[in-house]
Amino acid sequence: MTSTFPPFSCFFIPKISSSFYIFIGEIFFMHIINEDNIEEAYLKLVRTVLKEGVMVKDERGSSTIEILNVITQIRHPIPSVPVSAPIYQLIHPGFKTFWTGERLGKYCEEFISNDRKGFIYTYGNRYRGWFDRIDQIHVAIDRLKNCKESRRAISVTWDPTHDTRNDEVPCMILVDFKIRDGKLHTTALWRSHDIYGAWFPNIVGLTYLAQYVSKNLGVKIGSITIHSISAHIYKNDLVNARNLIKKERKKG
Repeated sequence: MTSTFPPFSCFFIPKISSSFYIFIGEIFFMHIINEDNIEEAYLKLVRTVLKEGVMVKDERGSSTIEILNVITQIRHPIPSVPVSAPIYQLIHPGFKTFWTGERLGKYCEEFISNDRKGFIYTYGNRYRGWFDRIDQIHVAIDRLKNCKESRRAISVTWDPTHDTRNDEVPCMILVDFKIRDGKLHTTALWRSHDIYGAWFPNIVGLTYLAQYVSKNLGVKIGSITIHSISAHIYKNDLVNARNLIKKERKKG
């Protein structure tokens, strides 16, 4: 098939006001979503995967619809309220989710605790107690205290000595912190991202981690950016995901 674009050329094609695609030839190379808050970003992401996803089976034989390389930026992850509180107490999504209240709070704590609490892994354990018990998060905080322009405030979860030999491995691979314009900007990478079932609590947990880091640094929270290499929805969740979008469309 002959490409309608010059080879290796990038074209930015506006889709709607808050998202666009990057084309290389005739292939969607990247999806970019830019929203003000977590709830709007979640709904836009679910809608995008439902519309653009193609069927892919994973290593376990589970059927999913998938798009590759989705970058989601949330400009204002913390709701504007007069009191300071953990993100899981501030966020009140207008859609139905079981990730609320105490359950969401406990999940958020796993992002900053080095205790695995019986799980094969937790992100907090990988960041703060896995690699020779190095607390990568506090190393990142110290780097930013010593140099606020540091590009080395990064923490990783992937352990080649362990994860290349096991099936249960982290989906979130790294988190990076940067201070720019007096604000903490957080970027995280997921190798595999269950958009309907896990993206929402993942990002609330990531924001909670950003709150922890920003408090230790004495700076305000800026944007949260998530790169989901494989953004997918499981076949078993497709009906619920479509119903979610239909309900939101009726509200609008």
